[in-house]
Amino acid sequence: MVRQYLFLLLVIGVTAMADAQIPVNEKKGSSFMYYYLEGEKLLEEKKYDEALANYNEALNLYPYHADSYYSRAGIREKRGDVEGALRDYNIYLELKPDQFDALFSRALLLLSLEKWESAKKDFEKLLQLPPGETNQIYFQQDQVTSSINQVFTNQGANKAYLFNYLGLTELELNDAVNAKLHFDSAIYYDQNEANYFVNLGKCEEKLGDKESAIIAYETALAITPGHAIADHNLSILKRQVASPDEDERLLDEFIAKNPTAHFAYGERAMYRFNTDDYKGAIADYNKAIELSGKEPEYWMNRGLAREKTGDLIGAYDDLSRAIEIDDQYEKAWLNRANLLYKISRYAEAIEDYDIALLQYGDYGIALYNRGLAKYRVGKKPEACDDLKQALATGFEVPSNVINRICGVH
Repeated sequence: MVRQYLFLLLVIGVTAMADAQIPVNEKKGSSFMYYYLEGEKLLEEKKYDEALANYNEALNLYPYHADSYYSRAGIREKRGDVEGALRDYNIYLELKPDQFDALFSRALLLLSLEKWESAKKDFEKLLQLPPGETNQIYFQQDQVTSSINQVFTNQGANKAYLFNYLGLTELELNDAVNAKLHFDSAIYYDQNEANYFVNLGKCEEKLGDKESAIIAYETALAITPGHAIADHNLSILKRQVASPDEDERLLDEFIAKNPTAHFAYGERAMYRFNTDDYKGAIADYNKAIELSGKEPEYWMNRGLAREKTGDLIGAYDDLSRAIEIDDQYEKAWLNRANLLYKISRYAEAIEDYDIALLQYGDYGIALYNRGLAKYRVGKKPEACDDLKQALATGFEVPSNVINRICGVH
């Protein structure tokens, strides 16, 4: 497919090939090299729109010019045009298939697009290539399973990075056995990188070996004391075998060492909610929201805690905020509908149940609750239909409720 696309470009640009041989100084206005060099200068000055226009013109004049595709891919990626960037990397690599920087850039882009198999192939090929001479600096994304980032050049511990990325792709492909082999290889080449041990720990957890996972996390913490992800994952493992009181103490310890870890406040808030400490849960959700206010779960759960304390206005506001952040979040629609039902605003509740069911058609509890709301506004036949649909999803509808609403005797 890439070759066909490139062929079309070459056919389109064939009439411009004569200009490809013209020195820049002789015919500056129409030479593809003039526009490419202008693009490079503008790129250096971070004038991306102008640089892009020059690369476009260079490729209009001479579609064979690989470096224009590479530079244009980088700009497109910066501007969020990931599909356009991927096309340019593909064409460049058809022309220069063994160019390390471009292949690495494409592999990272494929990771961001969740094209795991394709990314895996690129990383496997990268392991077979010498890095070559480069000044390219990469911002390393997704180096651990929770987005720890580093800056590095590919002249450093190159094989370790690549094995680590391969391990991450295998984890995404649910192949923990091969992922572990890759993380072991990354550690072989670089035993001083805590992130590799964190990823190995996650892999050991997936394989059910908690003891080895604990060792991996503890090793990561020995390398990088206070490593938030290693500390968090280790805390979770320890809490799985702890008593309830010990569970909260471990969370307290983790938060004391990682006061900006919003997820830890969320976990402790959930623990407190489940032990009926609603005010404590609200306090923790307040902190989680302060640190990461774009997580709809925090807003929804704080709304539920507020409802438990009788603050129905605050609960409604929080549930509404969760919906604003993610209007596809069916649980937020369901819980706001339940709140509206509780305060006898049945028509509005039905509207929210409708939207929850648009997101998830077999939402048994939403069908059941909508049926009750419809019954409250006098829509008995429609209410009966909802109860029957809820039954069909496997939801247990009390027999006395369906008898009363559907007239079954």
